[in-house]
Amino acid sequence: MLKQMVMLWLLMLIVSTVTAAEQDFLEEIESSARAWLGLNDEGRYVESWKNSSEHFRNKMTESAWIKKAGEIRKPLGAMEARYIATAGQAKKLSGLPEGEYVVLQFYTTFKERTLALETVTLAKEKDVVWRVADYAVK
Repeated sequence: MLKQMVMLWLLMLIVSTVTAAEQDFLEEIESSARAWLGLNDEGRYVESWKNSSEHFRNKMTESAWIKKAGEIRKPLGAMEARYIATAGQAKKLSGLPEGEYVVLQFYTTFKERTLALETVTLAKEKDVVWRVADYAVK
């Protein structure tokens, strides 16, 4: 009986460690996404472009991003609230090279739009930093 209890305790310890590690990972990813989104919320499009992934910057010039971001974000008005909706990992995504990705979706309310769905795709780069590789609002 004691052996079974020790095994159960060890199993619970392992499971809680994995869960804690996964939680830390999700918090890191969400923090990166929110920081990048915050730059856009403040209209700091140059900084958001500079802080995006290499793929993002190669796909779109700084000036093209500034134009596109303004077209997307300005009509929405100020961001009022943002809540995480979903999170998922992938190795392959349409329009992106094979790699390590996390796709986060946020329910966001803006001053001029009651509810929007923001999709932020982060890529793990060579320097092991997660950066935004794609962004969309519906």
